[in-house]
Formats: sequence, C-alpha cells, structure tokens
Amino acid sequence: MVFIVIAIFNGMINIINKMINLQAKRTLGTANGTLINYLEGTVISMPVLFFYGGSRLMDLSYLNTVPPLSLSGGLFGLFSMVLILIGMNKSQIAYSTVIVLVGQLGAGLMIDSIVTQKIVPFKILGILLVIIGVVIDKALSHKPSDGATPI
Repeated sequence: MVFIVIAIFNGMINIINKMINLQAKRTLGTANGTLINYLEGTVISMPVLFFYGGSRLMDLSYLNTVPPLSLSGGLFGLFSMVLILIGMNKSQIAYSTVIVLVGQLGAGLMIDSIVTQKIVPFKILGILLVIIGVVIDKALSHKPSDGATPI
C-alpha cells in the first residue's frame, strides 16, 4: 500500500515538474530551460550528498572505479528532458505524459524480453490499450491541439 501511495505522489510531482520545466522552456528557451533544471538539481542534491551520501563521491579515485555506463545516466536524462520539453510544446501535458509512459512501458517490455527471453502478451496488450485510450480520447475531444499547453 505504501508503494502505491508513493507511486501516485511521484506521478503528481512529475506532472508539476513537467509544467514548471515547460514554463522555463517557454521563458528561457529549450537549452537554457534544461540547463536551469539541471543546475537546480545539482545545487539541491549537493547538501543531500554531503549529509546522507557519504564522502566517497568526492574522492576522484572512487569515481574511477565506477563503470562508465553508470555515469551515463545524466546524458540520458538530459536527452529525455529535451525531448519531453519539445513534445510538451506540441501537445497537452496529459497526452505528452501518457506518450512518455507508453515509451517507458515499451522500453521496459523490450528489456524484459531480452533478459528473460520471453514476451508476455498481456504487457503488449496493456501498452496497446493505453495507446487506444489516447487515440479515442483525442478523437472524442474534437479539439485539435493548437500547439499551446495551458498552465
């Protein structure tokens, strides 16, 4: 039950974050809005690192032992943030969030299929149902996206 509450809270925070990032993009531009987002994240995470993360990350010799793939998360996060900001400018926040979710589910399905060497049909069905839901909702709303997302 706690996991469900945390997941719902995370989803709400994620939407608020996307709305703020979209506003930063509109005000500052895509590159500057993304840069501000990452600078704020760095500044805010530094005290957390000092108080809870130990001092290992401040030791450069320790950082040399970390696999390079583990250090690439920031690059993927940056690329993802830029794509989300571009996509949100072209659609409503709810649609862009669901589309990102479909991408995440699809990537998870692909990785799980590679690791376990089997494909679970119900996972594919779930992704298809989400896509069908977005298409039906878009068709029933009769409101073509004008490229502007109200905040």
